[in-house]
Amino acid sequence: VLDLSVQYWTSRGWAFLDVNYGGSTGYGREYRERLLKKWGIVDVDDCCSCARFLVENGKVDEQRLCITGRSAGGYTTLASLAFRDTFKAGASLYGIGDITLLRAETHKFESRYMDNLVGKRRSLL
Repeated sequence: VLDLSVQYWTSRGWAFLDVNYGGSTGYGREYRERLLKKWGIVDVDDCCSCARFLVENGKVDEQRLCITGRSAGGYTTLASLAFRDTFKAGASLYGIGDITLLRAETHKFESRYMDNLVGKRRSLL
């Protein structure tokens, strides 16, 4: 699928990896359940592992690794930059930074998602 936000970077010479991390849909229940109570851990591990794989195989320059994400991916960006040494820069686009506020402000349809993803009480940053 054409994604203009990816096309923007690739048309300027950047390599772009779109990580389908553990917990994404389409691979069955066991794969989805990898993320339960581990949101912000599994996804960060997957992104950092992919980046390291590309570095180890000579596909990218370790000193020029950047990460970007939106919403939950924005949190992955923030956590990767704060808690790991993999990436040199990043852009969190409307990333989740306060799980307590998200829990309080989210709409009814998603109001219980946090309980499965991070547990009943947990501070992310």
